[in-house]
Amino acid sequence: MYIYLIIISVFVAVFCGVLFLIMPKIYGSRKGKDLSKLDDYIMLAKKSEEKTAGSRKSLSEVFLKMFSFTRRILPKNLVESVRTRLELAGVQETMRVDIFLAIKFFMPFILLFMLVFFMLFFEIPAFVRLFLVIMIPFTYIFPDFYLKNKTAKRQDEIRRHLPNALDLLTISVEAGLGFDQALIKVANNIKGCLGPEFKRVIKEMEIGVSRKEALRNLSKRTDVTELNTFIFSIIQADIFGISVGKVLRVQAAEMRIKRRQLAEEKGMKAPVKLVFPTILFLFPALMVVVLGPAAIRIWDTLKLLMQ
Repeated sequence: MYIYLIIISVFVAVFCGVLFLIMPKIYGSRKGKDLSKLDDYIMLAKKSEEKTAGSRKSLSEVFLKMFSFTRRILPKNLVESVRTRLELAGVQETMRVDIFLAIKFFMPFILLFMLVFFMLFFEIPAFVRLFLVIMIPFTYIFPDFYLKNKTAKRQDEIRRHLPNALDLLTISVEAGLGFDQALIKVANNIKGCLGPEFKRVIKEMEIGVSRKEALRNLSKRTDVTELNTFIFSIIQADIFGISVGKVLRVQAAEMRIKRRQLAEEKGMKAPVKLVFPTILFLFPALMVVVLGPAAIRIWDTLKLLMQ
């Protein structure tokens, strides 16, 4: 009886695992890498589907249509919200909206079907039922938790590298380079995810998008307060004709101060965070070392008195 249960569970697990591993690559594979990146950067080009002459459809097309069906039946505001969150997390090129929605909304139903199927046709242990019951809400919550964690890490990385990027940008502009050329230099030399974001801005400007719109798109993709302040200052300087070099110098100094303040804030929080590990792990061991010999002597004394 249990052999069928094991076979079905292994098949479902392997199928879902292989599906989730290969679908981002299948969905993200397009002809012409440079052109596809350009289309992704401005998000204005429409997706082109290759039509086959025969009546047979490949497995990837079937999955893509199934995932696109999930996107079509869901509200548009939910789909747009998920697309925005994927951009903020920086995984929009590997995890498409259709795939994310399919994982989020299909997996709970698959596990629920497995639970009902096993309860109707098999006598499964109680811990298996409990495991499936716990996994049903977990598979619905985990994608959101994953995006939130990725977004927080990405924004923190942008905050850490932004002062260095502004310093390099300020030096390049004051050395005689234009803002666009200085931005290219910064994008090629800065580390982390901030460099690719600057390269994306450059690509947008190369195809005709104005600098103001390209910088606003960067602000929407990152949603970092410090970067938004820098972008707003550059846009205002461009509108009112203020010297970009002076604005960059002021912004670079402010970013360094904010980074120092953020480091000091984290340092002030460290003692508070260390209280609970100290109480849970250090104090019990210390009490054993300090009070252990005294407890042994008291026990020996009581044994002598009782004799």
